[in-house]
Amino acid sequence: MTTKSRRGRSTLPKSEARRRYIEMGELVALEQIRKDARKLDDGAVAVGPFARLDAEDVAARDGKTRGAITNLFGSQAAFQAETMALALDAGTWVERVQIPAHGDFATAEAWFDAFLAGQATRGPVHGAKPAVNDGFLWTLWLSALPYGLWSEQVSRPSMAEYVQWVERLEQAIGQALDHFAMTLREGTTTNDLACAIASLIEGVWLNQCLTKHHPCDRSEPVATLMRRSGRLLWRGATRKRSAA
Repeated sequence: MTTKSRRGRSTLPKSEARRRYIEMGELVALEQIRKDARKLDDGAVAVGPFARLDAEDVAARDGKTRGAITNLFGSQAAFQAETMALALDAGTWVERVQIPAHGDFATAEAWFDAFLAGQATRGPVHGAKPAVNDGFLWTLWLSALPYGLWSEQVSRPSMAEYVQWVERLEQAIGQALDHFAMTLREGTTTNDLACAIASLIEGVWLNQCLTKHHPCDRSEPVATLMRRSGRLLWRGATRKRSAA
């Protein structure tokens, strides 16, 4: 049975026709992202919110005009591309992350809980005013993330930053194990635990973009999600050292 009449008009029910065109629209949007992403590897091209960055608006915050920026960067497009490149390469922010001192805590779990509480605070906050800090630069990175599917220009600095963060976590974990006389369970490495922790933090940050509360318990802050889930990771991966 055909879905078109002799005039070429669809005979699908209106709701199905709407759904069909929406799905086609989603595919076209993905194809456009792929095209834009491929341009990124051929040259410095700003995408997403960076492509809408207006040099006039930026300069006005400093009491100047667009010329102040174009004189420095050559063009608005170059300014947009360099802003995006800096946002995607946030390695300096990883270096600044404050990790609690192990000696300030009586137990490893207390230290780890404080660490996770700090990571929740460092992340994005639903409804908060935009600012240049870890959490909001991370949300800028999210806006460019889809292009990373097809662009090395986006994926390369993001992966380098991830490795840098995991290495910092591995170092902190190793120091904590030594300080609290603990060890990892058989079959687990510090890299395994660090990768799991990094994934947990960014996973909860996604929720923090959307809510200030635990997604399943409105009486708890969203940070509780990170702290309780992290506790499970820590307990499952570590144990007290056996007496010599």
